Amino acid sequence: MKEDIDELKSQLQAKLLFWNNLKSKKIKVTFILIIFGLVGLKLFTTMLTFDWLAGVI
Repeated sequence: MKEDIDELKSQLQAKLLFWNNLKSKKIKVTFILIIFGLVGLKLFTTMLTFDWLAGVI
C-alpha cells in the first residue's frame, strides 16, 4: 500500500514537472481544451446511454 502511494506521488510529480516545463501557452491551452473536451464527451455519452437504457426498460 505504501509503495502504491509512493508510486502515485512520483507520477504526479513527473506530470507536474512536465507541465511546468511547457513554455508555450498555446500548448497549455490546447491540453486544457482537450481534457475538457474528453470529460465533456464522456459525460455526454454516459447521459445518452442512461437515457437509452431508461427508454428500453
